Amino acid sequence: MRKLAISITILLVASVLAGQQPNIQETNKAVAYSFFEQVLDKGQLDHYADSHASTFVAHGDGHDYTLAEDMAAAKEERTALPDMRMKVNDMVAERDLVSVFWTATGTNTHAGMGFPATGRRITINGMTLFRLHDGKIVEEWSVFDMLSAMRQAGLLAAQ
Repeated sequence: MRKLAISITILLVASVLAGQQPNIQETNKAVAYSFFEQVLDKGQLDHYADSHASTFVAHGDGHDYTLAEDMAAAKEERTALPDMRMKVNDMVAERDLVSVFWTATGTNTHAGMGFPATGRRITINGMTLFRLHDGKIVEEWSVFDMLSAMRQAGLLAAQ
């Protein structure tokens, strides 16, 4: 009887402690949020790789991008929009996936991303889906309205 009581006590303590630790979805959301908040929003691009696996792949339209290529694209965006701000509007996590609905704003004061400097303010919404493994981002799929960005920059006529 005493062994049973000790076993039950150990199981209860273990279940309470397990309940206090964040689940994998919350941990993954924290990694994704930190990447948006610390790296992209604050422009701390030297910390880009801290949240990404070395084998990271960004899946694009007809082409996959390595971590180095994705970092170069982020630097190009920051060059074109040096005052760029990234706001996380909402996040959802399921299994090893985190979806981030975000808004980017900035002033196109320098050439970059294929845009000449126009001096115009740009605001675009987008969605990014991350797959994480062992606390690192291993894959990414992103969508945003580049047509709207080009119109706001004055590069295309508004309709």
